[in-house]
This record gives sequence, structure tokens and C-alpha cells, in this order.
Amino acid sequence: MGEFPLIGLGPEDDGLHAATGDPWWREAWYFEFFDPRSSVQFQAYQGVFPNKETGDLCAAFFHAGHLIHSEIKMDFRLPASSPLEERLCFGPMRMEILEPYARWRIRYDTSDAQADLEFTALKPPFSWAAARLWMETAQSAEQRSQHFDQFGRYTGRVWTRNQEHKINAMGFRDRMWGWGGRRAWKNYAILWAGFDQDFIANVAIQEFTEGRLALTGYLDRDGRHELLRRATVDLHWDEHRWKSLGSVRIEAEDMTGRSVQLTGKPQGILDTAHRWPHRSDHMLFSVGEYRCAERVGHGVMNWAFATLAGRPSRFDAQIEEPSGGGR
Repeated sequence: MGEFPLIGLGPEDDGLHAATGDPWWREAWYFEFFDPRSSVQFQAYQGVFPNKETGDLCAAFFHAGHLIHSEIKMDFRLPASSPLEERLCFGPMRMEILEPYARWRIRYDTSDAQADLEFTALKPPFSWAAARLWMETAQSAEQRSQHFDQFGRYTGRVWTRNQEHKINAMGFRDRMWGWGGRRAWKNYAILWAGFDQDFIANVAIQEFTEGRLALTGYLDRDGRHELLRRATVDLHWDEHRWKSLGSVRIEAEDMTGRSVQLTGKPQGILDTAHRWPHRSDHMLFSVGEYRCAERVGHGVMNWAFATLAGRPSRFDAQIEEPSGGGR
């Protein structure tokens, strides 16, 4: 295991997990980056539903803003008799854990796009449990769902249409296991901006069906890592693309009173709306370009909304206070 401190995570939690009895229990991995030098954007999700004996994959390669390859497939067969390690290598993607919480290898193999990449962590993993998100520590398996994300560097090569691209870019990875309280998702925005190793703004706001807003995230700047206290996100929808964001504006304050103002816009967008067997919302993935004063960074920009009528234009959230247990 790497030397990073673990908050809300165990030493084994970057490995494979045993499923609960929840029929939609899932284990999933996400990898995302944009490399400014090569103009390559890569994003990939791979998930496993052991109790359904299926796996799914959503992946996209963009070059200079143009989609080169995408794959959305929700019905890979993964029989219960398969070795547990097969969760890491089905369809075109193979993942290898080289060192927990520190290094992963990602390979991708199709006729029109390939990749051989290594992710090396630059920061400790961030668990939503650190921000006291209720479903991270829910006592009931029907409500529990766990997540962490991590900032690092991607190196390696990507091949698109027989053209080789050398990759050396900062980006994120994240993973989850469970399902639980995610059933109650209504809308959300996941906005993680990485400017360099000394400036990361991580903002995620989730709205649940009963009206609750939950904020998770942190500001890591100039050697200080602090949880967010509050954040306001304005969502400006693209005038030509009805389900796509055109831009976002973010104001966030951490627990020490430091604040940051960002703007961002999505780059290549992968639309997975109404493809999933376990959810029926408008859900889109992207890697965003973020700006803070004169600085430019990149990172995750994902959003989802349950209905067009309920599509949000603003989130204003504070971190959840301890509630004494459960939900």
C-alpha cells in the first residue's frame, strides 16, 4: 500500500469487495484525463453487478475535440462461477492494481482505439465518508454505498486510427462499491478541477428524492488540504444541446474560510442517458476545462438529472452535520 493516510477507508478497500444481498450491488472503476499536449481526452467506466452476473462499460476517446471511439455496453456476461479477478478484465478493458492507492495500469483494446496507461497517485484517496455523506456509513446494507476518488498522473500511450499519442497528464480516478442510497439520487453535479499538484478544487453536490442536498469535496492548495464547508454551483445549459451543460460557475469555501471561484465548460461529452438497467435518468460524462483567474486546469465534469422539468440551474449546499446514525 502507498504511504498515503486513509480516512474513511481500510487498507483493503482499493481491492475487490464481496457483494451484499442487494440485487443491484455494484463495484465500479472510473478513469479520466485530458492531456493538453496531445489533445487526447480519455474517460472510461467499468462496473460489475455480481448478483446479476453482468458487467458494463462506458468509454470514450476524443482527439482535438473530436470523438474517435466510444463504447457503451450494459450486458457483458460475468457468470458467478468466474474468478473474482475477472471483474478487472472483460470487454476491451483490462485494469491491474500495481500498488493499492498508488498505482494502476489500464489497457484498452479495440480495432479503432487502444491504450496502455499507468495512473500514479499524487494525492491521498478522498472518501465521501470524510465529508460525512450519510450513505457511506449507513447501518443498513440497503442504504450503504461507498466511494473514493484520487488525483494523480497518467502516463503511457494511446493509439487512435493508427496514430500514436504519448500521454503525460494529470487526472482523476474514482471507484465505488454498493448501491444503497444512490437509488434516491435525483440530480447531481460532479466537478473536480485539477490545476496542478498544489491546486485542486473538488466539488460534488448530490440532490436526493426527498429534497436533501449533500456536499462533498475539498480544497487542496499550497500544501493545505481542507474539507469544503459550503459551495454554490450555477449550471448554464447549452442553448443548442438540451441535456448538455454549456458552462458552470463554482464558488466554494473550505472549513478554514479559504474560498475559490471557478468557471468551467465540458469538452467531449459521453451521453449514457437511459442506457442503464438500474437507473432511468439523464446522465452524462465529460472532462471539463476549468479556469481560476489566469490558471487553466482539467478534471471530471459529470452531471445527471431525473427529469427535464426538474433539471437544476443552481445548487447551494453545505456539508452535512453529524446526525447520530443512519439516514
